[in-house]
Amino acid sequence: MILSSPKKISSKAKVFVLLLLLLLPRLGQAAPNYYEVNIIKKQVEKSFFNFLDMWKEELYFDMYELGQKNSQTRLSKSEFAQRMVDLPWKPSLTKPRISTIEVDYRNFTLIHCVLEMENKINSYRKVLKKYTFHVILEKGGWKFDLTQVIKVPFIGKFIDLEEEKKRAAEQATLDAQKDAEKAMAEQASQEAANANAPAQAP
Repeated sequence: MILSSPKKISSKAKVFVLLLLLLLPRLGQAAPNYYEVNIIKKQVEKSFFNFLDMWKEELYFDMYELGQKNSQTRLSKSEFAQRMVDLPWKPSLTKPRISTIEVDYRNFTLIHCVLEMENKINSYRKVLKKYTFHVILEKGGWKFDLTQVIKVPFIGKFIDLEEEKKRAAEQATLDAQKDAEKAMAEQASQEAANANAPAQAP
C-alpha cells in the first residue's frame, strides 16, 4: 500500500494564515469596553473643543499641529494657514452641540455635531450646519482631518431653523415631563417611607 504524501501548502496560503494570526489579536484589542468608551469620549470631546477654540481665535498654525498625518502630508503648514485665512467663515462663539460621539475602535471616532459658522467680515451672517468629524488617535493625541476643515462650511448639511426650534421645544417638554415624574416618584417614595416608619413614643 502506497501512502500519498501530504499536499504542500502554497506560499500564498502560508502568508494568508500568518497575516490572519497577526491581525486577529489586534482586532480583538481594538474593540473598547464600556469604561474605555466613556474615557475615549471625554478625551475626544476635550480635544474637539480645544481645536474649535483655536479655530475661533484663528490660530491656524496651532490647529495644524492637531492635524492627522495623512492630511499634513497633503497640506503644508503654510498652505493650510493660507487656505484658512482665505476661508470667509469660522465657528461662532455659540457652543457647538454634539449629538453623538461614535467610538468604533480605540483609535477611531466620529463626532456628529451642529456648528454655527459666522462670516469673518460680517459676524451677523451665520450658517448653522450638521457635520461629522473623523478623529483618529495618533502620536500626541486625537487628530483631525485638515482637508475637511478647509472646506467648511461648504460641506455638511444645512439646518432647518424652524424644525430645530420645534425639536428643541419638544425636547424641553419631554424633559419637563421627566422631571415632574421624577419629583412625583420621589415624593411618593418619601411618603411611603414616612408611613412605614415606626411611630415615636410620646
